[in-house]
Amino acid sequence: MNITRFDVETWIKTVATGEFHYTKVCGLKARLEPSQDNKLRGIMYELCHSEKPCCESIGRRDGYYRPIQEGFEIVHWQEANPNIGFPIILPFDLRKYVWIDPNTVIIFAGSKSAGKTGALYRVVALNMNGVRVKLLSNMEGGEPQMRRRFDAMDIEIPEPAPFEVLHITENFHDAITEPDTIYVIDYIDAPEGSDFYLIGAMITKVRRKLRNSVAVIGLQKPFGRDLAFGKEQTLKDAALYVAMEANKIKIVDAKVAANKKLHPKNMQWTFQFDPNGEGTNFSNIVPSYEEG
Repeated sequence: MNITRFDVETWIKTVATGEFHYTKVCGLKARLEPSQDNKLRGIMYELCHSEKPCCESIGRRDGYYRPIQEGFEIVHWQEANPNIGFPIILPFDLRKYVWIDPNTVIIFAGSKSAGKTGALYRVVALNMNGVRVKLLSNMEGGEPQMRRRFDAMDIEIPEPAPFEVLHITENFHDAITEPDTIYVIDYIDAPEGSDFYLIGAMITKVRRKLRNSVAVIGLQKPFGRDLAFGKEQTLKDAALYVAMEANKIKIVDAKVAANKKLHPKNMQWTFQFDPNGEGTNFSNIVPSYEEG
């Protein structure tokens, strides 16, 4: 290991989003040798006690730190209208159950072939005539597959399409540049190896760039589990978190219910794919009362 102070400081400022142990900086996994451990502890001490510290020690637990935030803005909260949410339409009639505020993130976590991309494309089509929409896609299936999926949808797409498609595979937050926009991200892939904690950091970076906008993000998840790769780290920033699997969707979490008397957490529905819809048309959507 030859990690420098610059490496550690850069990691803290660009990746760390919450508490971390010093042995995990820069994605470290192997057990440190005593000399390496001493060097890293020394770097952390310097970063905490420099003229402009970028982190601080969390005294209740040895070896734990947190980043120090900069650039705080004054919040004029009394100027906000609490009764106006962000005007986004969601598939499966999810807006009946969940309130969506501006500057929030919606997650669709899906196992393989569960309909995640189809749901994201429907978000694009449902909103393309009302709000500025940008689809940030890794183009996994290429342009022909994207064309087939949009063409097969039961929502007509004009030509030229009233939304932008940008080919992006990483650092999606770099493309979050305009206000009053729905950013649909298909999808944030699991990093190579086991650095799944980075997915949560990527979502946080996207959320922090939003300006009166909403991001709808697709994530991969293992079969049989509600949470995507990255687990709880992918949950913390989501105003709405939906799991998709085997012709079933589930609201894993929702921060604000549309109906104060009915919280939608754990609500589930089954659905069918239209065989001619290229995975973008969902039919026979009915409530499901199965466990899990």
